[in-house]
Amino acid sequence: MENIKAKIQLHKKWLDRTGGQQLDIQNEEFSHIAFEDEDLNTSVFDHIKFTSSTFNNVNLGGSSFFNCIFSSVHFENSFLRKCEFHQCKFINCTFSEDEITKAEFYDVSIEFCTFSTIQLGWSYFGDCLISDTTFDTTELDRLTFIDSKFNAVTFKNVKFNVDYPLKINHHENITDIDQLNVSIKNL
Repeated sequence: MENIKAKIQLHKKWLDRTGGQQLDIQNEEFSHIAFEDEDLNTSVFDHIKFTSSTFNNVNLGGSSFFNCIFSSVHFENSFLRKCEFHQCKFINCTFSEDEITKAEFYDVSIEFCTFSTIQLGWSYFGDCLISDTTFDTTELDRLTFIDSKFNAVTFKNVKFNVDYPLKINHHENITDIDQLNVSIKNL
């Protein structure tokens, strides 16, 4: 834990342009760690396993994640705008009151997760598997899923924008829950 704290301090100096270095972590495991009130924007995480950890009020905007595993991780009031996730796995994670707009997910697996009161607009999911997951009270403006698979996914109280409709694979201009449910069943 001390190692990550030191790296975060260096990252803060780098962000303030007072020395330090960008946070770039590779091949590590973090278990039962609470990241709270941190500015980790534009960080790079490669082959990281996060287990039973929390991100509370953390700015991860513009960060990149490669081959990371998130297992029983809780994200709350965090900023993940313009994050990129490549070949990552989210298992039994919760996202609550987060902004995940304009994020990009490539070849990502999302299983047994809950998204609650989330801004997810303008995000892109390419070649993703989403299974046993609930999206509750989520904004879906121009959300795009391409070549993605769904299994037991529930959307409830979601917010659509008729000017910027949702797209799932070849189903375009989805602007209400009935169209969304039909699109998922027809995949």
